[in-house]
Parts: sequence; C-alpha cells; structure tokens
Amino acid sequence: MPPTAPSNVIVTSQTATSVSLSWSASTDNVGVAGYTVSYGTGSVTVSGTSAVIGGLTPNTSYRFTVTARDAAGNLSPGMRQVTCRQAP
Repeated sequence: MPPTAPSNVIVTSQTATSVSLSWSASTDNVGVAGYTVSYGTGSVTVSGTSAVIGGLTPNTSYRFTVTARDAAGNLSPGMRQVTCRQAP
C-alpha cells in the first residue's frame, strides 16, 4: 500500500539561489522511508519533512513537487507542489 501524499508544502525561506521547503508528514502502513523533492531537471531525496534546495538560478520560477516513498518502495499516489520565483 503506498503512503499518503505529503500535504501543506510551503516555502519557509528563500534567497536568490536557494529555497527552504517544509511539508506535513505522509503516513503509511509499513512506514515512510523518505521524500523526493523534484524541480526542473533536478531532485533531492530527504528523510525528513523539510529540504533546502541550492544552486538555483536568480530571477527564475521553479515548481517543487514532493512525493513520499515507503520502506517497500511504493510512491505516494498524489504529489504536492509549490511554486516560487527566485529574487534577481
């Protein structure tokens, strides 16, 4: 059984080249193993409910998508997204 989709994805802070995100934890019958934050052509895998994404281009819009995965390798059926524009 896949984990529930992460919820309440928000930008907690940002600079011209980085963004900090947080979200509410997913739930799963075998336990959530981690989350993947995807954006543009990149992605970051984290174990907790927050991530700092660096190396972004100033004055550019990004859409960050968060998915959960469980210990069995199942991915959450839904994805939560947040969009932000980096400062010039």
